[in-house]
Amino acid sequence: MPAASISTLWQNLWSFLDKLPAKRALVAALAIWIVYGTVISTIVAIQPTRRSATIEYQRATDNWWGGEKSLYRKKNGYLYLPQFAILYTPYEILPDRVGEPLWRLTCLGLLAGSLWAAAGHFTPRRKELIFLVATLLVLPASFSSARNGQVNMPLAGLFLLLAVTLAREKWWTSAILLGLTLILKPIAIAPILVCGVLFPRLRIPLAATLAAIIAMPFLHWNLSYAAGEYPAFFKNLTQAGKPTGHSWCDFAGMFKSFGMELPSPVQLGIRGLAGLGTLVLSWLALRRFDPVRGAFAVLFLNVTYLMLFNPRTETNSYIMLAAFAAVMGAYTGAFLKRIDYAAWWTAVAIILGSENYGNPIFPWTNLWLKALVASAIFVWLARQILSLPKTTSLPFQAAREAA
Repeated sequence: MPAASISTLWQNLWSFLDKLPAKRALVAALAIWIVYGTVISTIVAIQPTRRSATIEYQRATDNWWGGEKSLYRKKNGYLYLPQFAILYTPYEILPDRVGEPLWRLTCLGLLAGSLWAAAGHFTPRRKELIFLVATLLVLPASFSSARNGQVNMPLAGLFLLLAVTLAREKWWTSAILLGLTLILKPIAIAPILVCGVLFPRLRIPLAATLAAIIAMPFLHWNLSYAAGEYPAFFKNLTQAGKPTGHSWCDFAGMFKSFGMELPSPVQLGIRGLAGLGTLVLSWLALRRFDPVRGAFAVLFLNVTYLMLFNPRTETNSYIMLAAFAAVMGAYTGAFLKRIDYAAWWTAVAIILGSENYGNPIFPWTNLWLKALVASAIFVWLARQILSLPKTTSLPFQAAREAA
Protein backbone atom coordinates (compact mmCIF):
# COMPACT_ATOMS: atom_id res chain seq x y z
CA MET A 1 0.00 0.00 0.00
CA PRO A 2 1.45 3.41 -0.98
CA ALA A 3 2.56 5.69 1.84
CA ALA A 4 0.04 8.35 0.79
CA SER A 5 -2.82 5.86 1.12
CA ILE A 6 -1.64 4.78 4.56
CA SER A 7 -1.43 8.41 5.65
CA THR A 8 -4.94 9.11 4.38
CA LEU A 9 -6.30 6.01 6.11
CA TRP A 10 -4.63 7.05 9.36
CA GLN A 11 -6.10 10.54 9.15
CA ASN A 12 -9.56 9.16 8.40
CA LEU A 13 -9.33 6.81 11.38
CA TRP A 14 -8.55 9.63 13.78
CA SER A 15 -11.24 11.81 12.20
CA PHE A 16 -13.75 9.02 12.87
CA LEU A 17 -12.57 8.59 16.45
CA ASP A 18 -12.69 12.33 17.06
CA LYS A 19 -16.37 12.43 16.08
CA LEU A 20 -17.28 9.43 18.21
CA PRO A 21 -19.69 10.39 21.03
CA ALA A 22 -18.28 9.96 24.52
CA LYS A 23 -20.89 7.39 25.52
CA ARG A 24 -20.21 5.23 22.46
CA ALA A 25 -16.47 5.39 23.06
CA LEU A 26 -16.95 4.25 26.66
CA VAL A 27 -19.34 1.46 25.68
CA ALA A 28 -16.91 0.27 22.99
CA ALA A 29 -13.98 0.22 25.41
CA LEU A 30 -15.95 -1.63 28.08
CA ALA A 31 -17.19 -4.12 25.50
CA ILE A 32 -13.61 -4.85 24.46
CA TRP A 33 -12.58 -5.54 28.04
CA ILE A 34 -15.64 -7.68 28.73
CA VAL A 35 -15.13 -9.79 25.61
CA TYR A 36 -11.40 -10.03 26.27
CA GLY A 37 -11.93 -11.10 29.87
CA THR A 38 -14.58 -13.62 28.87
CA VAL A 39 -12.34 -15.22 26.24
CA ILE A 40 -9.30 -15.41 28.53
CA SER A 41 -11.23 -16.72 31.53
CA THR A 42 -12.96 -19.35 29.39
CA ILE A 43 -9.67 -20.59 27.94
CA VAL A 44 -8.10 -20.75 31.40
CA ALA A 45 -11.15 -22.45 32.93
CA ILE A 46 -10.95 -25.19 30.29
CA GLN A 47 -7.19 -25.70 30.70
CA PRO A 48 -6.16 -24.04 33.99
CA THR A 49 -2.63 -25.48 34.12
CA ARG A 50 -1.65 -25.08 30.47
CA ARG A 51 0.73 -22.21 29.68
CA SER A 52 0.37 -20.99 33.24
CA ALA A 53 2.90 -19.09 35.35
CA THR A 54 0.69 -19.47 38.41
CA ILE A 55 1.74 -23.04 39.23
CA GLU A 56 4.64 -21.58 41.25
CA TYR A 57 2.20 -19.24 43.01
CA GLN A 58 -0.09 -22.14 43.90
CA ARG A 59 2.75 -24.29 45.20
CA ALA A 60 4.16 -21.42 47.25
CA THR A 61 0.78 -20.63 48.79
CA ASP A 62 0.25 -24.26 49.79
CA ASN A 63 3.78 -24.50 51.23
CA TRP A 64 3.35 -21.25 53.14
CA TRP A 65 0.23 -22.26 54.98
CA GLY A 66 1.58 -25.77 55.49
CA GLY A 67 4.40 -24.17 57.46
CA GLU A 68 6.97 -26.90 56.78
CA LYS A 69 8.36 -26.74 53.24
CA SER A 70 10.30 -23.61 52.31
CA LEU A 71 9.03 -21.45 49.47
CA TYR A 72 12.57 -21.26 48.11
CA ARG A 73 13.62 -24.88 47.74
CA LYS A 74 13.99 -24.54 43.99
CA LYS A 75 16.56 -22.19 42.47
CA ASN A 76 14.92 -19.63 40.16
CA GLY A 77 11.50 -20.98 41.07
CA TYR A 78 9.51 -18.75 43.40
CA LEU A 79 11.20 -15.32 43.23
CA TYR A 80 8.74 -13.31 45.29
CA LEU A 81 8.36 -12.25 48.89
CA PRO A 82 6.41 -14.56 51.23
CA GLN A 83 3.70 -11.89 51.26
CA PHE A 84 2.75 -12.74 47.70
CA ALA A 85 1.84 -16.27 48.79
CA ILE A 86 -0.51 -14.66 51.32
CA LEU A 87 -1.94 -12.33 48.68
CA TYR A 88 -2.58 -15.24 46.31
CA THR A 89 -4.41 -17.31 48.94
CA PRO A 90 -8.00 -16.37 47.93
CA TYR A 91 -7.34 -17.66 44.41
CA GLU A 92 -5.60 -20.84 45.55
CA ILE A 93 -8.32 -21.98 47.96
CA LEU A 94 -10.82 -22.01 45.09
CA PRO A 95 -10.94 -24.83 42.54
CA ASP A 96 -8.47 -24.25 39.70
CA ARG A 97 -11.25 -23.77 37.18
CA VAL A 98 -12.56 -20.88 39.29
CA GLY A 99 -9.53 -19.40 41.01
CA GLU A 100 -7.29 -19.25 37.94
CA PRO A 101 -9.79 -17.39 35.71
CA LEU A 102 -10.59 -15.10 38.65
CA TRP A 103 -6.90 -14.19 38.99
CA ARG A 104 -6.73 -13.30 35.28
CA LEU A 105 -9.88 -11.19 35.57
CA THR A 106 -8.38 -9.38 38.56
CA CYS A 107 -5.26 -8.59 36.54
CA LEU A 108 -7.26 -7.42 33.52
CA GLY A 109 -9.57 -5.34 35.70
CA LEU A 110 -6.63 -3.62 37.37
CA LEU A 111 -5.06 -2.77 34.01
CA ALA A 112 -8.35 -1.48 32.60
CA GLY A 113 -9.02 0.56 35.73
CA SER A 114 -5.59 2.15 35.58
CA LEU A 115 -6.12 3.20 31.95
CA TRP A 116 -9.45 4.76 32.91
CA ALA A 117 -7.83 6.61 35.82
CA ALA A 118 -5.01 7.88 33.60
CA ALA A 119 -7.49 9.01 30.94
CA GLY A 120 -9.44 11.04 33.49
CA HIS A 121 -6.21 12.37 34.99
CA PHE A 122 -4.94 13.87 31.75
CA THR A 123 -8.11 14.85 29.93
CA PRO A 124 -11.31 14.74 32.00
CA ARG A 125 -13.38 16.08 29.11
CA ARG A 126 -12.17 13.41 26.67
CA LYS A 127 -11.51 10.54 29.02
CA GLU A 128 -13.87 8.14 27.24
CA LEU A 129 -12.02 8.46 23.92
CA ILE A 130 -8.61 8.34 25.60
CA PHE A 131 -9.71 5.19 27.42
CA LEU A 132 -10.88 3.54 24.19
CA VAL A 133 -7.70 4.33 22.25
CA ALA A 134 -5.44 3.32 25.14
CA THR A 135 -7.37 0.06 25.45
CA LEU A 136 -6.79 -0.74 21.79
CA LEU A 137 -3.10 0.11 22.02
CA VAL A 138 -2.37 -1.92 25.16
CA LEU A 139 -3.98 -5.12 23.88
CA PRO A 140 -1.08 -6.50 21.76
CA ALA A 141 1.38 -6.52 24.66
CA SER A 142 -1.17 -7.91 27.12
CA PHE A 143 -2.03 -11.23 25.47
CA SER A 144 0.80 -13.30 26.94
CA SER A 145 0.45 -12.06 30.53
CA ALA A 146 -3.33 -12.36 30.38
CA ARG A 147 -3.02 -15.98 29.30
CA ASN A 148 -0.32 -17.19 31.67
CA GLY A 149 -1.28 -15.08 34.68
CA GLN A 150 2.10 -13.52 35.39
CA VAL A 151 2.22 -10.56 37.76
CA ASN A 152 3.49 -8.21 35.05
CA MET A 153 -0.03 -7.13 34.13
CA PRO A 154 -1.16 -6.06 37.62
CA LEU A 155 2.23 -4.38 38.05
CA ALA A 156 1.55 -2.37 34.89
CA GLY A 157 -1.77 -1.26 36.32
CA LEU A 158 -0.29 -0.35 39.71
CA PHE A 159 2.54 1.72 38.24
CA LEU A 160 0.09 3.60 36.02
CA LEU A 161 -2.23 4.22 38.97
CA LEU A 162 0.75 5.50 40.94
CA ALA A 163 1.37 8.15 38.30
CA VAL A 164 -2.14 9.44 39.02
CA THR A 165 -2.17 9.18 42.82
CA LEU A 166 1.25 10.81 43.22
CA ALA A 167 0.20 13.71 40.99
CA ARG A 168 -2.95 14.12 43.08
CA GLU A 169 -0.87 14.03 46.27
CA LYS A 170 -2.75 11.05 47.66
CA TRP A 171 0.14 9.94 49.81
CA TRP A 172 -1.43 7.04 51.72
CA THR A 173 -2.97 5.60 48.57
CA SER A 174 0.37 5.93 46.80
CA ALA A 175 2.17 4.24 49.68
CA ILE A 176 -0.23 1.30 49.61
CA LEU A 177 0.14 0.97 45.84
CA LEU A 178 3.93 1.01 46.17
CA GLY A 179 3.69 -1.65 48.85
CA LEU A 180 1.60 -3.82 46.55
CA THR A 181 4.16 -3.45 43.75
CA LEU A 182 6.85 -4.74 46.11
CA ILE A 183 4.69 -7.72 47.08
CA LEU A 184 4.09 -8.51 43.42
CA LYS A 185 7.76 -8.23 42.41
CA PRO A 186 10.88 -7.32 44.40
CA ILE A 187 12.19 -5.26 41.46
CA ALA A 188 9.73 -2.58 42.57
CA ILE A 189 12.25 -1.59 45.24
CA ALA A 190 13.89 0.70 42.65
CA PRO A 191 10.86 2.95 42.01
CA ILE A 192 9.98 2.75 45.72
CA LEU A 193 13.36 4.24 46.63
CA VAL A 194 13.06 6.90 43.93
CA CYS A 195 9.58 7.91 45.10
CA GLY A 196 10.71 7.93 48.72
CA VAL A 197 13.54 10.31 47.86
CA LEU A 198 11.56 12.63 45.58
CA PHE A 199 8.26 12.93 47.47
CA PRO A 200 9.00 13.98 51.08
CA ARG A 201 5.34 13.86 52.15
CA LEU A 202 5.18 10.24 50.98
CA ARG A 203 7.89 9.05 53.37
CA ILE A 204 5.87 8.55 56.56
CA PRO A 205 2.97 6.73 54.82
CA LEU A 206 5.48 4.66 52.85
CA ALA A 207 7.50 3.74 55.94
CA ALA A 208 4.33 2.72 57.79
CA THR A 209 3.12 0.67 54.83
CA LEU A 210 6.44 -1.12 54.40
CA ALA A 211 6.61 -1.84 58.13
CA ALA A 212 3.16 -3.42 57.98
CA ILE A 213 4.19 -5.49 54.97
CA ILE A 214 7.37 -6.68 56.70
CA ALA A 215 5.34 -7.70 59.76
CA MET A 216 2.66 -9.49 57.74
CA PRO A 217 4.35 -12.93 57.60
CA PHE A 218 4.62 -13.04 61.40
CA LEU A 219 0.87 -13.53 61.62
CA HIS A 220 1.65 -17.09 60.49
CA TRP A 221 0.80 -19.90 62.90
CA ASN A 222 4.43 -21.09 62.81
CA LEU A 223 6.59 -18.07 63.72
CA SER A 224 9.93 -19.87 63.41
CA TYR A 225 9.01 -21.02 59.90
CA ALA A 226 7.91 -17.50 58.90
CA ALA A 227 11.10 -15.93 60.27
CA GLY A 228 13.24 -18.43 58.38
CA GLU A 229 11.69 -17.55 55.04
CA TYR A 230 13.22 -14.07 54.96
CA PRO A 231 16.87 -15.29 54.89
CA ALA A 232 15.86 -17.91 52.32
CA PHE A 233 14.25 -15.20 50.19
CA PHE A 234 17.35 -12.99 50.19
CA LYS A 235 19.63 -15.93 49.40
CA ASN A 236 17.39 -16.96 46.51
CA LEU A 237 17.15 -13.38 45.26
CA THR A 238 20.94 -12.99 45.28
CA GLN A 239 21.30 -16.10 43.14
CA ALA A 240 18.51 -15.02 40.80
CA GLY A 241 20.18 -11.63 40.28
CA LYS A 242 22.97 -13.36 38.37
CA PRO A 243 21.09 -15.19 35.60
CA THR A 244 22.92 -17.23 33.01
CA GLY A 245 22.06 -18.15 29.45
CA HIS A 246 20.51 -16.04 26.73
CA SER A 247 16.86 -15.71 27.66
CA TRP A 248 16.54 -12.21 29.10
CA CYS A 249 15.22 -9.14 27.34
CA ASP A 250 17.26 -6.39 29.03
CA PHE A 251 20.08 -4.28 27.59
CA ALA A 252 22.59 -7.09 28.14
CA GLY A 253 20.35 -9.56 26.30
CA MET A 254 20.10 -7.09 23.42
CA PHE A 255 23.87 -6.79 23.15
CA LYS A 256 24.24 -10.56 23.40
CA SER A 257 21.76 -10.97 20.53
CA PHE A 258 24.21 -8.99 18.39
CA GLY A 259 27.16 -11.10 19.48
CA MET A 260 28.47 -8.67 22.12
CA GLU A 261 28.46 -10.35 25.52
CA LEU A 262 29.31 -7.83 28.24
CA PRO A 263 31.33 -9.00 31.27
CA SER A 264 29.34 -9.13 34.50
CA PRO A 265 31.29 -6.27 36.18
CA VAL A 266 30.60 -4.04 33.17
CA GLN A 267 26.90 -4.93 33.27
CA LEU A 268 26.75 -4.17 36.98
CA GLY A 269 28.44 -0.81 36.46
CA ILE A 270 26.05 0.14 33.67
CA ARG A 271 23.02 -0.85 35.77
CA GLY A 272 24.30 1.23 38.69
CA LEU A 273 25.01 4.31 36.58
CA ALA A 274 21.64 3.98 34.87
CA GLY A 275 19.94 3.82 38.27
CA LEU A 276 21.69 7.00 39.39
CA GLY A 277 20.82 8.68 36.09
CA THR A 278 17.18 7.65 36.47
CA LEU A 279 17.05 9.22 39.94
CA VAL A 280 18.52 12.50 38.67
CA LEU A 281 16.21 12.61 35.65
CA SER A 282 13.22 11.85 37.87
CA TRP A 283 14.17 14.75 40.14
CA LEU A 284 14.46 17.06 37.13
CA ALA A 285 11.12 15.84 35.76
CA LEU A 286 9.32 16.93 38.91
CA ARG A 287 10.98 20.35 38.70
CA ARG A 288 10.39 20.92 35.00
CA PHE A 289 6.98 19.38 34.32
CA ASP A 290 3.71 20.52 35.83
CA PRO A 291 2.24 18.22 38.52
CA VAL A 292 -0.11 16.54 36.02
CA ARG A 293 2.77 15.31 33.88
CA GLY A 294 5.60 15.24 36.40
CA ALA A 295 4.57 12.10 38.27
CA PHE A 296 3.69 10.38 34.99
CA ALA A 297 7.17 11.16 33.64
CA VAL A 298 8.78 9.80 36.82
CA LEU A 299 6.90 6.49 36.67
CA PHE A 300 7.32 6.20 32.89
CA LEU A 301 11.06 6.71 33.29
CA ASN A 302 11.36 4.23 36.15
CA VAL A 303 9.36 1.54 34.35
CA THR A 304 11.61 2.00 31.31
CA TYR A 305 14.61 1.62 33.61
CA LEU A 306 13.20 -1.64 34.99
CA MET A 307 12.73 -3.04 31.50
CA LEU A 308 16.28 -2.22 30.43
CA PHE A 309 18.31 -2.82 33.57
CA ASN A 310 16.57 -5.58 35.51
CA PRO A 311 18.74 -8.63 34.71
CA ARG A 312 15.68 -10.90 34.63
CA THR A 313 13.44 -8.91 32.28
CA GLU A 314 11.31 -11.27 30.20
CA THR A 315 9.64 -10.55 26.88
CA ASN A 316 6.19 -10.30 28.41
CA SER A 317 7.45 -7.96 31.15
CA TYR A 318 7.05 -5.18 28.61
CA ILE A 319 3.32 -4.94 29.29
CA MET A 320 4.44 -2.50 32.01
CA LEU A 321 6.00 -0.23 29.41
CA ALA A 322 3.13 -0.78 26.97
CA ALA A 323 0.62 0.67 29.45
CA PHE A 324 2.47 3.99 29.45
CA ALA A 325 2.99 3.90 25.68
CA ALA A 326 -0.74 3.29 25.20
CA VAL A 327 -1.61 6.36 27.27
CA MET A 328 0.92 8.42 25.31
CA GLY A 329 -0.52 7.27 21.99
CA ALA A 330 -4.07 8.01 23.08
CA TYR A 331 -3.18 11.39 24.57
CA THR A 332 -1.15 12.63 21.60
CA GLY A 333 -3.70 11.49 19.04
CA ALA A 334 -7.05 12.12 20.72
CA PHE A 335 -6.23 15.22 22.75
CA LEU A 336 -3.20 16.96 21.23
CA LYS A 337 -4.37 16.06 17.70
CA ARG A 338 -0.80 15.09 16.81
CA ILE A 339 -1.60 11.96 14.88
CA ASP A 340 2.00 11.84 13.66
CA TYR A 341 3.14 11.35 17.26
CA ALA A 342 0.28 8.90 17.79
CA ALA A 343 1.57 6.87 14.84
CA TRP A 344 4.93 6.44 16.54
CA TRP A 345 3.37 5.39 19.84
CA THR A 346 1.10 2.99 17.99
CA ALA A 347 4.16 1.43 16.38
CA VAL A 348 5.74 1.10 19.84
CA ALA A 349 2.60 -0.57 21.21
CA ILE A 350 2.57 -3.05 18.33
CA ILE A 351 6.27 -3.87 18.75
CA LEU A 352 5.85 -4.45 22.48
CA GLY A 353 3.45 -7.27 21.67
CA SER A 354 5.85 -9.04 19.30
CA GLU A 355 6.02 -12.28 21.32
CA ASN A 356 2.41 -12.93 20.34
CA TYR A 357 2.91 -12.77 16.57
CA GLY A 358 4.43 -16.22 15.99
CA ASN A 359 6.83 -17.14 13.20
CA PRO A 360 8.85 -15.52 11.77
CA ILE A 361 8.33 -12.29 13.74
CA PHE A 362 8.88 -13.54 17.28
CA PRO A 363 12.05 -15.61 16.66
CA TRP A 364 13.54 -12.78 14.62
CA THR A 365 12.80 -10.02 17.15
CA ASN A 366 13.14 -11.95 20.41
CA LEU A 367 15.39 -10.51 23.14
CA TRP A 368 16.58 -7.44 21.23
CA LEU A 369 13.80 -5.42 19.55
CA LYS A 370 11.84 -4.57 22.70
CA ALA A 371 15.02 -3.60 24.54
CA LEU A 372 16.01 -1.43 21.59
CA VAL A 373 12.64 0.32 21.68
CA ALA A 374 12.94 0.78 25.45
CA SER A 375 16.40 2.30 24.93
CA ALA A 376 14.95 4.76 22.43
CA ILE A 377 12.16 5.68 24.88
CA PHE A 378 14.68 6.18 27.70
CA VAL A 379 16.75 8.53 25.53
CA TRP A 380 13.61 10.36 24.35
CA LEU A 381 12.38 10.83 27.92
CA ALA A 382 15.79 12.10 28.99
CA ARG A 383 15.83 14.63 26.14
CA GLN A 384 12.30 15.78 26.95
CA ILE A 385 13.22 16.32 30.58
CA LEU A 386 16.56 18.01 29.94
CA SER A 387 15.22 20.33 27.23
CA LEU A 388 12.55 21.94 29.41
CA PRO A 389 13.20 24.90 31.72
CA LYS A 390 12.09 24.75 35.33
CA THR A 391 8.34 25.37 35.46
CA THR A 392 6.36 27.13 38.15
CA SER A 393 4.78 24.62 40.49
CA LEU A 394 1.02 24.75 40.11
CA PRO A 395 -1.65 23.19 42.31
CA PHE A 396 -2.99 20.00 40.78
CA GLN A 397 -6.38 21.37 39.73
CA ALA A 398 -4.90 24.45 38.06
CA ALA A 399 -2.34 22.34 36.23
CA ARG A 400 -5.01 19.95 34.99
CA GLU A 401 -7.19 22.81 33.73
CA ALA A 402 -4.19 24.31 31.96
CA ALA A 403 -3.61 20.96 30.26
